[in-house]
Amino acid sequence: MRPHRSRPRLRALALALAFGSLATIGWAAPLGVAVAADLEALFELLTDAYADSATPPVRVDEGEHLVLRHGEPGWRHTGAVAVLPGVVLEIVADHDEAAPFMRFATSAAGQRILVSAGFLPDHVRVTDGAGRSFDVAQPVARLASPYGVATYLAYGVGAGDRIVLAGFLGARDPEGAAAMTRIDRRFPDLHAVTSQAAVNVETIAGAAPDVVFAAARSEWIGAVEALGIPVVVFDGESSEGLVAGMRLAGKIFGPDAAARAEAWISYYEHVLEKVDAATSGANARPSVLFTGTARTTVASGAMYQSALIAAAGGTSSTAALPGYWNEVGVEQVLLWNPEVILVPPYGGASVAAIEADAEWRLLDAVRAGRVLRVPKLVAPWDTPVPDSVLAVVWLAEVLHPGAVDLDCASEAAFFYRRFYDYQIGSEEVDVLCSP
Repeated sequence: MRPHRSRPRLRALALALAFGSLATIGWAAPLGVAVAADLEALFELLTDAYADSATPPVRVDEGEHLVLRHGEPGWRHTGAVAVLPGVVLEIVADHDEAAPFMRFATSAAGQRILVSAGFLPDHVRVTDGAGRSFDVAQPVARLASPYGVATYLAYGVGAGDRIVLAGFLGARDPEGAAAMTRIDRRFPDLHAVTSQAAVNVETIAGAAPDVVFAAARSEWIGAVEALGIPVVVFDGESSEGLVAGMRLAGKIFGPDAAARAEAWISYYEHVLEKVDAATSGANARPSVLFTGTARTTVASGAMYQSALIAAAGGTSSTAALPGYWNEVGVEQVLLWNPEVILVPPYGGASVAAIEADAEWRLLDAVRAGRVLRVPKLVAPWDTPVPDSVLAVVWLAEVLHPGAVDLDCASEAAFFYRRFYDYQIGSEEVDVLCSP
């Protein structure tokens, strides 16, 4: 390693070598960073601002632990972050300070330094899911997301640590709450709201957010905006809407979030393309009924659940139904006679209740034992959240066993490590991916 060190550091190193050990004087080998020539000013700015280490990073010509270079982190790569658009900080060798320095460089504090120095803009122009265009000041350090679906978009782009108030869809049950705590240790102390309807303007204002995430149906949008707090509306009831939502969330939280959003989009498209290629030539596309919070509450053809069924190589029994959740009679369900019935991991419906019902036992799906609960770690996989990419893999395996060259267990392990920074356990994966 040939570092560019100041003379005091060189004298300290010489003393350490004279005594035969760096550890004898408390010297830790510094974090070495190889820096592209035209990025030296950026590196010096970040290094000077980084105050969490007794041994700040140093620029080196060889033996580096990190590389600051031009490029983009690929969707398969978990060891790189985007400091600026088109500028990557990539880990190439282990060092205790590598991950903390990378986190600082992409944090709100790091972004604030880069904004002040003119490396990043002080605002971004966004167009939200309601088609409204406005500016969002940078960086966004505090997020309120009463809309439980949008909360997971923030986690997916690496901004979960900026949440100060949120709805956590799927975290109300003990298992979901425990999993959310494993993903984010702050969860028990975060201001979690049970629903958007339970939130008022005073609650949101009290969290002092820089920005608020909402659904189009949120009733408090105008009142919050009147306080000068920007509200970003998300609309994700389609694959296109989810992709747009991820890209929007990425833009709001800065370069690394934007790069992570693009990485997720690339991964999502990769999965959709592989499943489509494997199932498009199938002789049959099994019919699938997606039930809701009750057995006779079913997802419409316009909802994301129907899009997932189609993406996995199935045909939604309710594809012709308009609107949102629909109430139907048992007679209609018998006419559809689906080959597979999906039950969400929320609400009052259950696999056991369907299997125990005498009328429902007349259905092919029930007789064949193909009434299945949709998985969830925290966020239900059937909702328009980043995790739903795994629902495509899981359901494709159910509908077309052996046809798709993707494995739910492997994809789940990759997904949670890449997009939630969470090393999921093998037992958790087994529960999620078992049909």
